[in-house]
Formats: sequence, structure tokens, C-alpha cells
Amino acid sequence: MKARIVERTNVDGRKSWVIQQKHFLWKWIWVDAWINSGASCTDRFSSLEEAKKNLCYFDGTKVKEKVVKL
Repeated sequence: MKARIVERTNVDGRKSWVIQQKHFLWKWIWVDAWINSGASCTDRFSSLEEAKKNLCYFDGTKVKEKVVKL
């Protein structure tokens, strides 16, 4: 498993869903995805459905390319 979604509840009761990945050096530690990106990225979402839609950007899914003209 390269990525997972974690439900995070704040002290005020608000919930958010965060995409986490294994740390790029210490593979046994799960970290928020922005830590591995080296820059700011959106890894926190206000609904589980939205987090699920964006999981493909973090789980190793490859981009598909198609040559349309030579």
C-alpha cells in the first residue's frame, strides 16, 4: 500500500480526511503526503468522497499518454 486516507478530528469536533504516504526515507512511518512532495500540495479534504477522488495522485497510479499526431 503506497497511500491511505486518515480521518482526523480536530479539538473543536471538525473532521477532515488526510492522504498519507510512507515516508520517502523511513518507509515504516506514515506521513501526510505534503511531507514527501517537497512542496505544498493539497492532501487534506473536507469529505471522504473528495479524498477518495484525489487518492490516485498519491498512490503511484501512472499517467496514461497517447500520441495523437506525429
